[in-house]
Amino acid sequence: MAVAAVNLGARRHLASVSAQKKRVLVADDSATILHAICTLLEHHRVAEVVGRAENGSEAIDRVGELQPELVLLDADMPGMSGLRTALLLSQLHPQTEIVLMSMDTSAQFRAACAACGALALIYKPRFLQELRAFLQRPLQKSSATIRLGA
Repeated sequence: MAVAAVNLGARRHLASVSAQKKRVLVADDSATILHAICTLLEHHRVAEVVGRAENGSEAIDRVGELQPELVLLDADMPGMSGLRTALLLSQLHPQTEIVLMSMDTSAQFRAACAACGALALIYKPRFLQELRAFLQRPLQKSSATIRLGA
């Protein structure tokens, strides 16, 4: 499964991965998954985890406090869904990159993710591989489209 990256034009710019890791906030309603994702990120030195949230409302509050560069959101959270959270974050913090994580990678769901301001949809079983591919991929500046990476 390839990373579904969404090009949002000049409004958002993703730099190539450098020696400096991105500051990341991770949001997932499962404490086990939340811990596993943060552990993977830290162990593999993919990103610096600056915060965690267990629901969409908490994620929005934490982004305001911590100002991470990237937010990884579980798409299927109770209460405020990851899609709704992504939409609000993209409006409140347009400089923050948003990546949704899900087991659903259908074309319809990818389109919904793009409409909510997410730059990518990562397939949870391939989380680490797809996040690395996302972080290493520069966005192309054209009209908003959904692109499947290699």
